Amino acid sequence: MIKKIGKGLIRISSAFKAFAQVLSEGGIKKLEVSMLDKHNELENRKIVITGGGSGIGLAVARCCVNAGADVLITGRNERKLREAVHSIGSDSISYLVWDASDADSADLKVQECERKLGGQIDAVVNNAGVPPHEFFPSVSGAEWDRIYLTNGKGIFFTAQAFCKYWINHPSDEYRHLINISSQGGFVGALYPYRMSKWDIRGLTEGLGVQMAPQNVLVNGVAPGVVRTAMQSFAVQQGDNAYCNQNLLKRYALPEEVAELIIFMLSGACNFMVGQTILLDGGYSIKN
Repeated sequence: MIKKIGKGLIRISSAFKAFAQVLSEGGIKKLEVSMLDKHNELENRKIVITGGGSGIGLAVARCCVNAGADVLITGRNERKLREAVHSIGSDSISYLVWDASDADSADLKVQECERKLGGQIDAVVNNAGVPPHEFFPSVSGAEWDRIYLTNGKGIFFTAQAFCKYWINHPSDEYRHLINISSQGGFVGALYPYRMSKWDIRGLTEGLGVQMAPQNVLVNGVAPGVVRTAMQSFAVQQGDNAYCNQNLLKRYALPEEVAELIIFMLSGACNFMVGQTILLDGGYSIKN
């Protein structure tokens, strides 16, 4: 009898907790994400991931290592980069401190990437970015400059430096550049973060045309709401994935974005040029 009462109390407690989550967050969603067995799909590939110390970049790095690649992550915070490398725990990952907003250092940093990876670079995930702090009609000039320094200037000069590197190191094999945009790059833009994501879409299309004859396939991914530090509410909700911003009423996990990127880096995706793929739970098409 005592055991039955105990189980009943647990069920009641769980029910109250679920009810509280509905009141505070609007609903409850539980996630189960399947990951494909990629074996050694990226074996011997040398891949650079900017902004790789956390969030989507770190998830991509982990997936690339698991798929057999040698990976170099970059970012401006050395402590985060060290912790990220330690968390993956593989001899196939290393890091380089690189502030993507420093446009003048981009060409030299690409050379450092090649030295650290010990060979020619096969792919780049251009992921470095900063989140918005101010929104229309209260956007300051300082906020504009802060966003565009990394999300605009940084993304462009990183892409240009790697494309220049590939032009100077021609290959019969396909190389890949994946630019990370956002669902905000597919809807109306009223503040600099979203405008920068529109810019990334345009850059991806332009570079796609320019670089395809060089066997460099330039494409992009536009994630929706993903459980990262940028979306603090998603982290605070714990294992409740509820989000009312899209048709699926949930946020995505970084690993879901990473799975798509691994496919785009693989030999199974060598006929895509200049496309930015939405992964937003239907946000951009809802009425």
